[in-house]
Order: sequence, then structure tokens, then C-alpha cells
Amino acid sequence: MEYSDKSKLRTFIAACIGMSFFGVSMITLGTVLPTLSSKLNLNTLQVSSIVAFLPIGILLGSLIFGPICDKKGHKRMFILSCIAVLIGLIGIGICQQFYLLQAAISIIGLGGGVLNGETNALVADIYGDKERGSKLSLLGAFYGFGAIGIPLL
Repeated sequence: MEYSDKSKLRTFIAACIGMSFFGVSMITLGTVLPTLSSKLNLNTLQVSSIVAFLPIGILLGSLIFGPICDKKGHKRMFILSCIAVLIGLIGIGICQQFYLLQAAISIIGLGGGVLNGETNALVADIYGDKERGSKLSLLGAFYGFGAIGIPLL
């Protein structure tokens, strides 16, 4: 399928926003963990288990996005993964129990894993061999923007 330059630009911008959300999802836990630990009176074992839930979610998200995107397309998966990250962030803000915090972190990881794979696949699909490498490198920079944005916020 051939994409127009305008369509490529819009798709690339959407992918950059998605990659920024992935950066946010990765950094959020480290930024808010000390506050959550004191708010919920978590012990060392509980804090360690929470930290494990983020990469587990990312792994699951990375594994499930491919087959779903192949059947349903990129758009739905992209939107759902952004919503998942936002729901997880809201969950962190309002949770009062340890198990809800675990669920929120898992949802952030799941959405983040999908966003990482989805944005890279999307950019790789729309650009040819000549532009693909530079666009993927630029996309990776937006991960950094999202990651830096949370501590600054």
C-alpha cells in the first residue's frame, strides 16, 4: 500500500506521540514509587513485586500486539494501548489497596509494551528502506521525551 506524504507525516506524528506515552509508562513507576510506598505502607517485598509487574506487562503487550494488528489493523490497537496506559496512570493515582496498584502497573506495562511494538511496526511499514532507519531513530528520541517529561512534570 502506498502512502501519501501527508498521510505518512500524520501517521509518523501519531507514532511519536505513542512512543512518548511508552516513555511515560516506563518512567512513571520509578518516579512515584517512593510516594506510593509510604502512602500504602508497603514493605520491601511488596515494592519488589510491584516493580516486577511493569516488565511482565510489557512482555505480554509485546507478544500480543502482532497477531491482533495483523487481523484488526494498527488503529484500534494503538488507541486501546494509549487508553490502557492512561487508565493505569489514573489507577496509580487513586488506588488505596496493594492489589489495585499491582493491576494498575500491569495495565501500564501491557499498554506500554503494545505501544512500543506498535509504533515501531507502524513506522517500519510506512517508510521504505531508504528512510526507515532515520525515522525509527527519530521515533526512539520520542521515548526519551516522554521519559523526561514525567520527572519534569
